[in-house]
Amino acid sequence: MNKTLRRLMYISVLLYPLSALADISRISETQCLKMSETGVMDKHAPVQCGRLRNVSFTHVDFQGIEKTGQIVVLDAVAPYVENIFTQLLHKKFPIHQAVTIEHFSGDDDKSMQANNSSGFNYRAITGQQSLSLHAYGAAVDINPLQNPFVSFTSWGTATFKPLKGHQYLNRMHSRLNKENSRGFAEQVLAVFAQNGFIYWGGYWDTPIDFQHFQTSRDMAYLMSDLDGASAGLFFKNYVNWYRQCSTGLTTQAQLFAVNDYASYLKKRLKTKSLHTSLKTDKQQLLNLITQQLNSSPENCSG
Repeated sequence: MNKTLRRLMYISVLLYPLSALADISRISETQCLKMSETGVMDKHAPVQCGRLRNVSFTHVDFQGIEKTGQIVVLDAVAPYVENIFTQLLHKKFPIHQAVTIEHFSGDDDKSMQANNSSGFNYRAITGQQSLSLHAYGAAVDINPLQNPFVSFTSWGTATFKPLKGHQYLNRMHSRLNKENSRGFAEQVLAVFAQNGFIYWGGYWDTPIDFQHFQTSRDMAYLMSDLDGASAGLFFKNYVNWYRQCSTGLTTQAQLFAVNDYASYLKKRLKTKSLHTSLKTDKQQLLNLITQQLNSSPENCSG
């Protein structure tokens, strides 16, 4: 066992103390089989059951009633997804329901129609052939009804998924003679960003996916190919870097200008893709990941 690997294993023990793992569990053989039988998991999936984790959490629904939810994500991001839902509970942010996608036989449309918040699902991007980041366990959807997926034809016709999501086209929080909006993703952008999910489908031009939060695609590729300990350390660094660099920033424009940890690593490695660097210079990449963070002002601003 080389020195770098021993260090990574030691750091992984410190990274997630047992108290932080109270609501995080491995995928059982029974659940993995059920996922395979319903098409949620496949032998060709980029991450298999061994790299996935159940995140169980308490949430309030739209009637203010506390319920238990469960979502499946990549092991490296699981502690931060657990933290996201803990913060949402403290904010009394409503989640209609969250059950694992095998309850809908992997059918994302049925999950959206049930206003179900979800994570891992081995499937393609809606309307495309490329794999969704849900297939990497690196994406989370919340309240699809209040945060619909909106696509557009070339002549401008909009299609909503779920269909009743058209009722939530107006994204203003407060309107004259209307109740304030609740359960909108815009209200929790900072919570997701502070836990490593800075990419939101609401920023896109077309389609617009208000329910969807994810890592970058390059990060998902990288973490799926790294071992669990290395991926966990990388994502921990990514989160801490963003938190340190965003301290004191008050405007969205300032936050958008933050140079994230992945960009910093790519600059150090002189590459456009960390996933590519893993294949060409794995040891240098691992050495950088194990170094102490240097989120100085000049590094934070690129």
